[in-house]
This record gives sequence, structure tokens and C-alpha cells, in this order.
Amino acid sequence: MNRRVAAGGAVLAIALSLFAGNARSRAVHVDGTLIYHRYSSYQAWDATMWMIDLPTGDLMQVGGDWTGVVSPINAHFSADGQMITFMGSQAGLPENEWDVFVSHWNGTSWAEPINLTGPNSARDEDPKFSPTSSTIIYKQDGVLVTMNSDGSDKKYLTQGKSESSMPYFATNGKDYLFERSGDIYVSRGGIETKMYAGDGQSSYYPIGMDATSFLYTRVQSARHDAIMKGFYSGKASERYFFNSTDWDTSDSYPYLDGSRYIFYVTGDYLIPHGGYNLAFADLKTKKRYDIDEYFRKKRTTDINTDTQELGPAWSLARFRH
Repeated sequence: MNRRVAAGGAVLAIALSLFAGNARSRAVHVDGTLIYHRYSSYQAWDATMWMIDLPTGDLMQVGGDWTGVVSPINAHFSADGQMITFMGSQAGLPENEWDVFVSHWNGTSWAEPINLTGPNSARDEDPKFSPTSSTIIYKQDGVLVTMNSDGSDKKYLTQGKSESSMPYFATNGKDYLFERSGDIYVSRGGIETKMYAGDGQSSYYPIGMDATSFLYTRVQSARHDAIMKGFYSGKASERYFFNSTDWDTSDSYPYLDGSRYIFYVTGDYLIPHGGYNLAFADLKTKKRYDIDEYFRKKRTTDINTDTQELGPAWSLARFRH
């Protein structure tokens, strides 16, 4: 994804008219917690992670007191919500390198994370938990790997094959989606099948949704990213109404099974913050919501900023402190 900084400065009234604004439906209700990261740029190694308590709008920094990790990004919850895995760099290295970490919720905060993969002079990225166990799947230098949440029992899944990335377990906890050469694949029992691509340039960032479908991001012919609904059956993907040919829409994550709400990141320049911002869509009413407009009556400060808000992931668990 081309992480361009979207143009800012448009009047707030326009943003409110395009997003839900004061016409927000009282029927909209999201529970649980949304985790995400923000940074000035990918290359700056200045990322911080944050959680939103969705019923209240309370915002909490994740790991503000950590000392052993630099620039944590792309967090993902375990099935029970009591662990997160993410990528970051071990603090104190002469040069930063991506490793996979895990942190446990201790009842009041996220504990100092454990580095599961390094430092090892390899690129360990894109970790995601299984929805049925504590297994983590990730990428190491283009090879997909699984391991336990304590770093044990590593299994290398795609050795000798073309570079693979962005793995994500299907809902059965056995099959997995991944990206290769700009296409989305699913592996079932070691048999890899390329999924439908359709119009556009390339695909990335697959996220399992239910037993029959998944989300992914497709670079459109207009060169802006769009979120698609793909199907394991191989039938043609479906576009979502909140995509645009004028800005990027990416980093999607389903609420529950994704049948009603989908969280995502938008480069919409009508939001009164620069860069990429958090949003979500109500598929039933065909309305899209800037995350700050949704929480306008509950918060006095905005969640989105002029830095890049990216990588949202959701859990039904809540973390009060």
C-alpha cells in the first residue's frame, strides 16, 4: 500500500455530511475493543499502539511503559483476548529489525512483551493468532511459519516456494490465507489455491471473516486501494460501498463475522486530519463513520491525528483499568 499523506484542510462541515455526523443511527452499537497503531511513517520507527474501548470511547496507550521494544505495530488479539501478538524491534539494537512479540494482559495493563523470534537478523513480520488456539502464524524472510505463543514448536510451511506474506488463519484454525506475488491464496492441507482477483493491479492483506468469505485489499486500476470481500469457493469478489477511486481504503477488519460492521483505514481527505484515519462501515444502513464522529458525544478530543492511524484489529474482550 502506498502510504501517502492525504491532503488536509477541508472544512469539517463537508466531512460531517459525507460521514454519519449528527445523523448517526441510534441502532449502531459496537462492543469490545479496537487496537491499532499510529506513526509518522513506516521508516521512522516511532510507532505507538492504542486501544479504544468501543462502548465508552475511552482511549488507552498500549505499552507506554514498555522498555524492551521499539515501534510496535500490527497487533492481533488471541481468541480469548488475553494476549496480543505484534511486530516490533528489540530495544537497544544498533539497527532496528522486525521481530514477533507477545504480551499478556495482567488485569490492569499489558505486560512487558516477550520477543519470540529474535534478535535473529531476519525479518519476522505479520503475526496473527489462530481463532481456535494460541498458535501464531507469521512470515520470516518470505517463509510462513507457525509457533506456539511461547515461541516453541516452530513449523516452516512454505520453504522452497515463492515469497509468501501476510498470513491469516481461516475460522477453522487450520487453513490459512496469504499473499504471494500480488495475489491472495488459501492453503488447505498443504494445497495452495489462488483466489479470484478480477479487475485491478494487485491484492494484499487478507483477513478471514467467516467459513465462506474473507476480506482483502485490492489495488484498483485507479491506483487507489479498495477493500473486497473474497470467497473461498473462488467465485467473483464483491466490492464494498465505502471504497473510492479518489483515495485509499485498506486495513480492513470485521466486527464479529463482518456481516454488519467492518473497521478499516481511509485516506479520505475530507476527514479533518491528515494521513490515514480510522473509520468503520455499517453494511446494513450503507453508512460510513469517521471514528471521531461516532464518538463525538463521548469524547472531547479526537482519536484520529495528523499521523497515520493503521492496522485496526478487534476483540470482544474489554480492558478496563
